[in-house]
Amino acid sequence: MNKKTKKIIISLTTILFFVGILIVLSFTVFSLKKVELNFKTSHSQISVTEEEIVDGGDFGYGQSVFFHNKKQYIEKIESIDPYIQVINIETVFPSTFVVHIAQRQEVYSIKIDDKYFIVDQNLKILKIESDFVSSQSNSMLLEGIEILEKDYKVGDYIESNNYLDTYSAFFACNRTLAEQKSLIESIQFEEEFDSIVNKTLINCNLYLFGGQTVSIKNCFYGFKYKANMFLSVYSQLYSLVGQKINASDENDPSVWTEELLGNCCIIVNNYYNYTEHSENECYFNVVPKQ
Repeated sequence: MNKKTKKIIISLTTILFFVGILIVLSFTVFSLKKVELNFKTSHSQISVTEEEIVDGGDFGYGQSVFFHNKKQYIEKIESIDPYIQVINIETVFPSTFVVHIAQRQEVYSIKIDDKYFIVDQNLKILKIESDFVSSQSNSMLLEGIEILEKDYKVGDYIESNNYLDTYSAFFACNRTLAEQKSLIESIQFEEEFDSIVNKTLINCNLYLFGGQTVSIKNCFYGFKYKANMFLSVYSQLYSLVGQKINASDENDPSVWTEELLGNCCIIVNNYYNYTEHSENECYFNVVPKQ
């Protein structure tokens, strides 16, 4: 046996030795021994105990922390209670998993046949009710979305082709869910044929508890910018008191009053010339409600 062959054998033996050590460590020191929960939000509506959540995950104790199907664990845990949302499962070496959990929020109420489905922003069904009256503390009524199926149960996700998550857009504008609920009574999506672009677009209409209506035109284009413009206009709405309703018509003596502004319509739209105007550019108009 020449020196070169001996060196190769020694090198391979050394490599196999360290691989063996790693395998042994993986299934001893790095074997899963403990699962902890970390609640990122209030969990008052989650009906199961922490022990039931951990047991429901059906974790593979004793297996190396490197070789677990965390997606499967997440699905099992979330199936225990519809209000549970697993943000992620963190590996804390050498042998612990920390499951980070948030409580799903009741964002919208959707009527299907004679039932109301209370859902989060992802349209996951949290509960089903026979009656619903929109108030400033419960979920916002959501209408006009195309429901692909009707046979749903708690824990399912409602499927829709024309759903737009308005909650997240307003949240990005620093409006909490509580603030949105106190402002918006209902949300309605509707189709409208636009003769300028010669196609049917979808509008998002917001009906406010204050009496005003907001019509966000072509809502699937630049919605977050239009939402921000609406909030800005709404916060200064009553500064229009005493100003002319139709400022471009000198012969129109009509002026805005508090009563008229309490029952007006705020229209937000984008510019049609996309070559000169980007998605974040939009404009508004305030008109008396018809």
